[in-house]
Amino acid sequence: MGTDRVRSTRKRSKVAAGGSKTLRNAGGRQLRVGRRDALELRALQGFRMIFGSARRFDAEVRRITGIPGSLLWALSEIVNTADMSINALAERMALHQTTASNIVNELVERKLVRRRRDVTDQRVVQLQVSPHGARALRRAPGPHAGLLVDALERLGEAQLERLQGSLMRLVSEMRRTARSAAGETLLGE
Repeated sequence: MGTDRVRSTRKRSKVAAGGSKTLRNAGGRQLRVGRRDALELRALQGFRMIFGSARRFDAEVRRITGIPGSLLWALSEIVNTADMSINALAERMALHQTTASNIVNELVERKLVRRRRDVTDQRVVQLQVSPHGARALRRAPGPHAGLLVDALERLGEAQLERLQGSLMRLVSEMRRTARSAAGETLLGE
């Protein structure tokens, strides 16, 4: 309750400093907010739409194929690159090598992918999609990499640079707050 009071006081002081706008909250109640507040809320709504759409798409993929979207994406990357290594998969999906290895272990356990040693360098493990994995890919709705990756691929280079810059600034602000509030680093660091 105290947090709500602080937020509403902060909102009122922001509105007093500049113009205001009327928005509706999720319950349909009208809220008067300033321009900055409206921008913050729209950005937050955008993130919620992105995450919600990704969750719904993942649920649909799971319902149809029985596998999560991350496994489907990895499977599609492996099928598109002959004899892909775990390191190449990690790079392609922007994952830590350990995370990529865990995904591959799950794919192998589900018999969607096979591992095989490189004939010239036995230390290198190559990945190949099994017939069962190929069937799962054919059944799966597209885009196989997911809605977010698909949308990013369709943005222009200048748009991606602006987005990346803004996201890095947002992460930096979150990192600063997380360290001062709890002494923790952000998830994924």
